[in-house]
Amino acid sequence: MGVLEEFRLDGKSSLVTGGASGIGRAFAEAMAEAGADVVVADIDTEGAEEVADEIADDTGRETLAVEADVTDEDNVETMVSETVDAFGGLDIAFANAGIAELERGAETYETRQWNRIVDVNLTGVWLTDLYAARAMFDDGGGSVINTASVYGLRGSEALGYIPAYTASKGGVVNLTRTLGAEWAEEGVRVNAVAPSHVRTGIGGGALKDDMPGVEDP
Repeated sequence: MGVLEEFRLDGKSSLVTGGASGIGRAFAEAMAEAGADVVVADIDTEGAEEVADEIADDTGRETLAVEADVTDEDNVETMVSETVDAFGGLDIAFANAGIAELERGAETYETRQWNRIVDVNLTGVWLTDLYAARAMFDDGGGSVINTASVYGLRGSEALGYIPAYTASKGGVVNLTRTLGAEWAEEGVRVNAVAPSHVRTGIGGGALKDDMPGVEDP
């Protein structure tokens, strides 16, 4: 058996938030290619439907597009319920939905801007993790993956000073550590990925211009 065969996801069900574009789309495609059925969840319903249809056509896996605002607790609960109803359970949840602001120094920050970014990037991850894990507890366990950032491990600099984004991603890092320790006994693994610069549409497309060290999604 080859190394890649060790990571097959045949028979597994997965949920990806922010799945209509960027890193979320890439993960949704990769999990389907590995054999998992995929729910593509995004506030951009049309984009989610397009990605879900393309994945189904390319891989033959079962897919579902779900409109999801990860800052709305009722919406997140419904998103997870629809996943369980469609696929009979939930094995993998990728809490990836996030936003970023353009460069803005702390002294010019408005509270409403801070709240919006933290609500999506940190509270949205918490709600997705919580409801996904509750579904997994009832079914013998599963895997939760959070999108943090290299800026969750250090301050922002290369793209300017973006305090709310760095604070939210630092919160994701430590939330992951805490939930991983607590939920291990329930059979739920919690991990995070911390990407560096990836050329996606986040932050108004600030990374789409040529920039040293920035990779295509």
